Amino acid sequence: MSNTGKNTEQIDITIEHILGNILRIGVIIAASVVLIGAVFYLFRHGNEIPDYYSFVFNPFSVNDPIGLLKEVFDLKSLAIIKLGILLLVGTPILRVIISIIAFIYERDLMYVAFTLIVLVVLFFSFFY
Repeated sequence: MSNTGKNTEQIDITIEHILGNILRIGVIIAASVVLIGAVFYLFRHGNEIPDYYSFVFNPFSVNDPIGLLKEVFDLKSLAIIKLGILLLVGTPILRVIISIIAFIYERDLMYVAFTLIVLVVLFFSFFY
């Protein structure tokens, strides 16, 4: 009986390490992509004189993910920065999805339900 408890404890520790690494690696990758986009932006627009007399609102939209990827491959700096922000937002979503898989593996249906609710809230807040 204690052997099963040890296995469950080892699985829990492994899952915690995986979730921690997902968060750490996701943030590092997202920050690196934003930094690369910022460097490209400064190289292309660093000598421009800003116009502080008129404000142009440019909303962040991701209505066309394929178009965004095309702009990233064309090395457009703002698209690269947007991709980094999307990666940063996607990191906790991926972490919640991995948590759901882990709870299903452990057959812990109560936590599966709670984590699914968290995932629905995350998707709702992201898309609306």
